[in-house]
Amino acid sequence: MALSREKILSTAFNLLKQYGLADLSMRRLATELGVAPGSIYYHVKNKQELLASLASRMLADVRCEGATPTAALMAGARELYRQLAQVHESAEVIRMALAMHPNKLAFFSESQELFEALSLNAEQGQNASRALLHLCLSLMEEEQTRALLCGSAVPEYPPSPYIDAVHALLRGWVPCTS
Repeated sequence: MALSREKILSTAFNLLKQYGLADLSMRRLATELGVAPGSIYYHVKNKQELLASLASRMLADVRCEGATPTAALMAGARELYRQLAQVHESAEVIRMALAMHPNKLAFFSESQELFEALSLNAEQGQNASRALLHLCLSLMEEEQTRALLCGSAVPEYPPSPYIDAVHALLRGWVPCTS
């Protein structure tokens, strides 16, 4: 099979899931693909672009769906947890992509639109979306660290402190109607 961007991303994603970020080097990726390291750069500019693409892939299936914008944001935060729980150091990869290209992350853009639907202006919507994403990533890092230190698995579904924190953040951004 010829080397392609999709093959590179798929292999890199599998390495990330299996071994974590520290073991995802361009050299290791090339070895897994059976190619020279330089051939990867024809398809992916550098490791930062590779990680940003992996972040987009991790968030691609996260949907914010619900009867109201608040319910949709809560559902999106739950789904975000479930997606990130499957990948070692996923929060770190997402943070890097968020710093470089926030609008390329579907969850960020979708949650920003939902916050704006709650009567926030564009800047407030962006800030609220960033706050939600950083909260979720921080709580995921805590779960992944705990699992690593205890030799256990990250819970498949978000624990109650995660849910409670997201509820509190949403209450803080939803404009008062009285």
